[in-house]
Amino acid sequence: MASRNFTPATKRRSFSTPTTLAEELGVSDRTVRRWIAEGRLKAIRLSERVIRIEPAEVERFLAAAQTSGGIGPDAA
Repeated sequence: MASRNFTPATKRRSFSTPTTLAEELGVSDRTVRRWIAEGRLKAIRLSERVIRIEPAEVERFLAAAQTSGGIGPDAA
């Protein structure tokens, strides 16, 4: 997995939006939302249109993706 400009959770203090997380990971917003819908990435829905992802969940997701072979479309 290529390291993009992602800051570890220990240095991040705020929750991510699907859009900002997508930018950090170099994927589309739609991909992040699909991961949430599939249950691969846990998110907090504050309202019908407002979604936030905890920094620790991002770290967990990335660690799981690294052991399973990545986060791209061909990853498990």
